[in-house]
Amino acid sequence: MRMLTYDTIPQNKYDPLYTYKGFDFIGESFLVNPKTLFENAYKYTQREVGTYISLAATRNLANFLATGDITVDTLLLPEDEIIFEEINNNRLLSVDSEGKLHFLYEEVPQEKIVWH
Repeated sequence: MRMLTYDTIPQNKYDPLYTYKGFDFIGESFLVNPKTLFENAYKYTQREVGTYISLAATRNLANFLATGDITVDTLLLPEDEIIFEEINNNRLLSVDSEGKLHFLYEEVPQEKIVWH
C-alpha cells in the first residue's frame, strides 16, 4: 500500500518491492487519505493499520462516488465475532450509534486552514 501511495519504485531486483513489479492493482478498493494514514502509522500497531486497510476495502466505490459516504454499515460486514473484536480494539476505527463504521484518517480534511 505504501508503494502505491507514494509511487515508489524498486531500487534493484533484490528490493522487496520488486516482487510486486508486474502486479495489476486496479480494483474498486480505495483509501481517501492514504498518505495521512501512513504519516501517522508509527502511532499504531501493524495489526491496527492492516485491519483499517482491509475494512476500508469493503466500502462500496459507487456509493462513495455518488454520495461521498466513506463509512461502512456494520450490517454489511460478515457476522464474525473476530471482526467486531478487531474493530473494538482498533484505535483507528469507531462505530457510531447508527451502526456506521468510521475510519479515523479518512475523515481528516486534506487542506489546512490558513488564518489571515
